[in-house]
Amino acid sequence: MEKSSMDENRLKYLQDLEERLNYRFRDIDLLSIALTHRSYVNENPYPPLADNERFEFLGDAVLGLCVSDLLINKYVDFSEGTLSKIRAGIVNEKPLAELASSLQLGDCLLLGKGEENSGGRAKDSLLANSLEAVIAAIYLDSGFNEVKTVLEIILAPLLEDSVLLSQNFDYKTALQEFCQKRYKIAPVYTIIDSSGPDHAKIFEVQVTVADKMPQTGYGKSKKEAEKQAAQKAWEILQIEEN
Repeated sequence: MEKSSMDENRLKYLQDLEERLNYRFRDIDLLSIALTHRSYVNENPYPPLADNERFEFLGDAVLGLCVSDLLINKYVDFSEGTLSKIRAGIVNEKPLAELASSLQLGDCLLLGKGEENSGGRAKDSLLANSLEAVIAAIYLDSGFNEVKTVLEIILAPLLEDSVLLSQNFDYKTALQEFCQKRYKIAPVYTIIDSSGPDHAKIFEVQVTVADKMPQTGYGKSKKEAEKQAAQKAWEILQIEEN
């Protein structure tokens, strides 16, 4: 690690963060810059300090590339469109802010008094941006392979999040593509039943793949029921494939 001139209290905060990141910086000043907000620099012009905005810019690109790399290796049968949707769900502000919060990045930020008093340490936008800046700092410190290793660990909850997949993953398209690739035939959806009054009707839809493995889905619309049936069939096929 390069010797830093920062005060001991600041250094201790950053070293504790290194433990949470499971990464030790060669140049810990890069981490300090990543956690220095523009408001602090504006209020403390001497000695000249760098804020984290340029790191945010770089970190956004590095994060997108790392997530793309992780997804394309994890989900080998997913289409480009499906991978794009899942990536967008991971790299947006809310999940990034939650990850930053779990790493306690807010406690490590240097903020101006106005930003501090307005609750800046807990703002989603500020936390998400600071995480991107930290990613850039690791990249500048060690390169792509090292930052990908760090991200693979801290992003694991998002990569395994079934809610995220259900919200962003198009099971019907995935099942269609899988069946065309494996069986050279499209899945067949059949409406089995619909019940209830017109304003609250429930549909029952069955999907079959190559005249086998029927799976049933239910929903307030045909589309919703088809999606549920497709999800069940796709998950079974993935288990068999693996």
